[in-house]
Amino acid sequence: MTVNGFKAYKYYMAVKLHFTTDKYNVFDTGGKVKGSVDAFKRRSDRFHFENIAHKISEDKKLIQYYVANFAYGNPGMIWEQEEAQKNYVTWVKRRESIAYIFREDTMKILDHCEKERLDKNRLYSFVGGDYPELLKLYIGKHITLETMRILDDFDSYLNEWKLNDSLALLWDGERRRIEKCKRFVKYDKARIEPLFLNFKKELDVL
Repeated sequence: MTVNGFKAYKYYMAVKLHFTTDKYNVFDTGGKVKGSVDAFKRRSDRFHFENIAHKISEDKKLIQYYVANFAYGNPGMIWEQEEAQKNYVTWVKRRESIAYIFREDTMKILDHCEKERLDKNRLYSFVGGDYPELLKLYIGKHITLETMRILDDFDSYLNEWKLNDSLALLWDGERRRIEKCKRFVKYDKARIEPLFLNFKKELDVL
């Protein structure tokens, strides 16, 4: 079935709730959100959703378009579509080369730790009130969200980050986006796990 403006709006709201709240999970709810066609027609921004539905008429592609932009911190994708399209293209390209991206990012992490002579505990943990090095590298755009997501699948560092009040105050949106990408960042575990184990081995000898 072709996407129309109302469907585009409901997809947007479902993905928005998923990425901006802790309780709503689009996989658990099946993407269900409140809203009627009549209420949608009264929205002043309905033409933006009708426009995006005209440009991206496939359900899966439109959902991934929304996911890419919320994941990369661009909630205004409906109104600023040039940047949004760039984010979508980046998202797709990274999905197609996820093992390469992960390997390159872990090498950057190792190089950083070696250069700065950092203890491996500094990578994930808060030491002496300082932020984890992994967070600094991510905020500085040196490594990708996809790598952050994969590392948490193997090392579960986000559980510790949730408990830090300072991070919750300043960077909780970033933490939530990484967490909420679970099941959206897809990869072949058989290919990624050896790369991760090699990364851990190299980290242990620094």
